[in-house]
Amino acid sequence: MAAAGQPTARPGLAPELFRRLRAGDAQAWGQLFRGYAPRIYRWAVLRGVAPGDAEELAQEVLAVAWRRIDRCRAPEALTAWLYQITRRQVANHRRKAWFRRVFVTDRPPERAFVAEPEGSLAARAVLAGLPGDLAEVLIMRDVEGYTRDEVAALLGLPPGTVASRLRRARAAFEAAWAAREGRGP
Repeated sequence: MAAAGQPTARPGLAPELFRRLRAGDAQAWGQLFRGYAPRIYRWAVLRGVAPGDAEELAQEVLAVAWRRIDRCRAPEALTAWLYQITRRQVANHRRKAWFRRVFVTDRPPERAFVAEPEGSLAARAVLAGLPGDLAEVLIMRDVEGYTRDEVAALLGLPPGTVASRLRRARAAFEAAWAAREGRGP
């Protein structure tokens, strides 16, 4: 199910827009930026990147896409391709910020979205505590609203692996949430 107020996103792009992107059309790139920057930002924040850093990361993802658009095979692969770039940029961000893990205390996450409710901040904190492969599947399926097969295509995994990780992720999230609420494991 997609998050409240968020449209269900689907992989793919209009073939004509894709052709224009590959030709270097500035208006097409502006359209892509407006359509994908908020989604890339959301992916980064949900993967634990601070909001200010997520803005820069989204811009870097789109800059990489601009430089490497010739590597994207087809319009229907664009969303998965951008997600893979985002994954790598988030990993790079974490490697570059290793000292934050050592010196920064356990602060609650800062607001990343307009009028973000407290429950959302708590959910992001619980998500940040999950193993990366579980959090990623949970974000793509339950937050972003992709189907199991779409998540499999986005992550390059078999659908059965996605289903298995999703079951484990939901159980881990529920246990962590219950522990946070003081209801035990």
